Amino acid sequence: RKARKMAQRRLAEAKKFLDQKKKEDFYTEISRALWGYMGDKLSLAPSELSINAVRESLTSRGVAEETIGKLVSTIERCEFARFAPSSDSTMMDSFYNETVELVSTIEDEVR
Repeated sequence: RKARKMAQRRLAEAKKFLDQKKKEDFYTEISRALWGYMGDKLSLAPSELSINAVRESLTSRGVAEETIGKLVSTIERCEFARFAPSSDSTMMDSFYNETVELVSTIEDEVR
């Protein structure tokens, strides 16, 4: 139940890093928000969290393939941005907004 609130808290923290232009902290917090939200929402222990486990669990709950694809893509882009020194920091704003929208979409679709 509290999954969305926790995700919103973490996303608010990510927004602070975005405003401060702290790229690495921003992407780390976005990653935490997404993985934490998925773990909480799907009742998966941290040790069980993987792209495949999340994909299976969301599919079984009736979440659209398009939404699942967006989630996987967002997680992969986030991980790439965290560890690739050349990633473009001007994309952080739109990435943040996409992530917030994605959490809302999943919240609406999970049954």
